[in-house]
Amino acid sequence: MGTQNTVVGCHECDALFQREEIPSGARANCARCGSVLYRNIPNALARCTALYIAALALWGMANFLPFLSLKVGGLVQQNLLISGGLALADFGMPELGIVVFLTSIFFPLLAILGMLYLLIPAHFNEAPPLRGYVVRMLHAIEPWSLVGVFFLGTLIAIVKLQDMATVVPGLGLYAFAALLIVYTAASANYDKEMVWFDFPQASASELDDVAQTMHCHACGMLQADNDHHQCVRCGAAIHFRITNSIHRTWALLVSAALMLVPANVYPVMTISKLGSGEPSTIISGVILLMNAGLWGLAFIVLFASIVVPVAKLLTLGFLLYSVQNQLQWRPRDRTLLYRITEVIGAWSMVDVFLVALLTGLVSLGFLASVEPGIGASFFGAAVILTMLAAHSFDSRLVWDNVDGEPA
Repeated sequence: MGTQNTVVGCHECDALFQREEIPSGARANCARCGSVLYRNIPNALARCTALYIAALALWGMANFLPFLSLKVGGLVQQNLLISGGLALADFGMPELGIVVFLTSIFFPLLAILGMLYLLIPAHFNEAPPLRGYVVRMLHAIEPWSLVGVFFLGTLIAIVKLQDMATVVPGLGLYAFAALLIVYTAASANYDKEMVWFDFPQASASELDDVAQTMHCHACGMLQADNDHHQCVRCGAAIHFRITNSIHRTWALLVSAALMLVPANVYPVMTISKLGSGEPSTIISGVILLMNAGLWGLAFIVLFASIVVPVAKLLTLGFLLYSVQNQLQWRPRDRTLLYRITEVIGAWSMVDVFLVALLTGLVSLGFLASVEPGIGASFFGAAVILTMLAAHSFDSRLVWDNVDGEPA
């Protein structure tokens, strides 16, 4: 793929650069905001394809082999990866069960299949049908494939159950751990340009007016403004700035803040042992872990369930305030703040996954049981709303009012 005289754009600040050759294994960062522009990954196509094929096999093993087993006396409770989502639906929380199923099982599978659909034909220099649609679909579901978050929730669940019964990891859990590693490696080796071998980036001479150049966030294509506001390469909607970004982000942010109130007031689950137990809120759960001496686990739950959501609300609120008031204070640092907020926001879902795992696994009648509480639904809604708020905020707005920072 030729890169001579082609132009690349930064998706976070809209700066344009001429693409240059970089050493193998290196990456080019935006000189303006510091985000990654492109990388030179050796044998990227072969590596990525092999890793996604391995990920597909591991996904099958993780979903169809026993995931966890719980032993209490002579009783054994065994579950599959899907058991948590099904258990939530059985307890009258189908919306939360669907969220768990989509983010931990379905979206990762869809991402793996979609990538193989694009990569395998690319080996033979063939463009598969509906290539642009698949690229857009993968771009949309990427933030919602929460394999790593679910695995962290699994580790917390295992530690939390140690004083209740013997937890036996199944082959499905080991396959899921391997899936996390392989899936992450495959994503790290993926370069959007390798599936567009027949449709390279435009050169500077092909862009009539650099000031009117639009950047497709789905496939990375730079192009001149057109009447349809549609990417000429993948068909995604393109825009100079996300429409009504500030108002939409504020609305989602306020909604998330409102959801966090009942999420912390109402119980997220009730753990019963020998027929007795009391509802537990997020805060009381953290306190119980501290009293049990599990300070590390308590810190993780506190950070993911309390600190991260609140910090995300405050950070996005500050970014919105700075954009609306046209502040010029440290735009690069504000962009970094947004980048961190966007990455860590999904990790708050660990509490929802924890409730799903415990509900699906601990069902031993009088001996031990876990019942989800309405607080888990409110908390899940708050996390989803904050993630949507982060995605609706256009980081390029931070740079629109900065003097002396030409793109």
